Amino acid sequence: MSNQSSTQAAPERAEAQPEQQQMMDKDLQMANYNLQLAQTRANAEYSASIAGQMQRQFETYQRIAKPLSESNFVPAAYKGNIGDCIIAVEMAARLGVFPLTVMQNLCVVKGNPTWKSRFLIGCVNTCGRYTTLDYRITVEGTVGDVSYKTWEKGKDGKNHEILKPFDKPEMDNLVCVAFATEKKTGKVLNSPPVSIRMAVQEGWYTKDGSKWPSMPNLMLRYRAASFWVSTFAPEMSMGFRTEEEQHDIVDVDYEEVKGSSSRQKPSSSAIDEAKERLRRSRNDSDTAVPTETADSTDNASSANNRKKANKQVQLDMP
Repeated sequence: MSNQSSTQAAPERAEAQPEQQQMMDKDLQMANYNLQLAQTRANAEYSASIAGQMQRQFETYQRIAKPLSESNFVPAAYKGNIGDCIIAVEMAARLGVFPLTVMQNLCVVKGNPTWKSRFLIGCVNTCGRYTTLDYRITVEGTVGDVSYKTWEKGKDGKNHEILKPFDKPEMDNLVCVAFATEKKTGKVLNSPPVSIRMAVQEGWYTKDGSKWPSMPNLMLRYRAASFWVSTFAPEMSMGFRTEEEQHDIVDVDYEEVKGSSSRQKPSSSAIDEAKERLRRSRNDSDTAVPTETADSTDNASSANNRKKANKQVQLDMP
């Protein structure tokens, strides 16, 4: 009987093992599915975050910038410079233009990135929010007696700001205003006026290498357009000056300011002498009698002398 029961239990155990294995496989598959689902959700949340978007954008910009940096059509400043190419691609994406357009019109002047004025004018004309930029030039008398600020090196070797009178007061004072109409509202937007008198007073006209004396009409238009963009569409310039504005900034030579009294570092011999004097003073103080003790001893001896003198006086009295 026992052998017969064991033979019957063996098939039952054999049937139970595949069922348990199937249950374990299902649990493992469910765990893997839940893990993959959690990873997918985490990746989706990261992709939707600002950090994920920036990472995808940077990877895209980097792939675009690499072949541009190897091209012979880009300006020399960008050739082989993948970092600057990435910045140009990112700015082009913000403005909605081709990267090569940004590279051709973004230049560095005196260490600062600047736009060419004609590029900003083109951005206004093609953005679709305004009509084409136009200019109104009038003559308002003459420049007159005006002074401009400049810098001259004095006898002390330092630069000093001085005022100089303009040597052509009889020149016509041209005034330029850039204007465009906002299509949504129909409002005419006028830039702040730019004049020859302003160019003289600000030092643009008299600066070395300035284009104002040779092409005043063009410089007036460029400066008026720059003022217009800064006033009504600053997002187009991204806070950058124009190339002409940066060139017109008056430079002052660097001057090193030195203190009136300079402290010199003591030599090693002076330090050794000071240590020796300090050591001697300590030894002298250790061997010397304390002042309070000496004073008390002197006071006690003087008191004894007075007592002896008093006794002697008493004995001498009749």
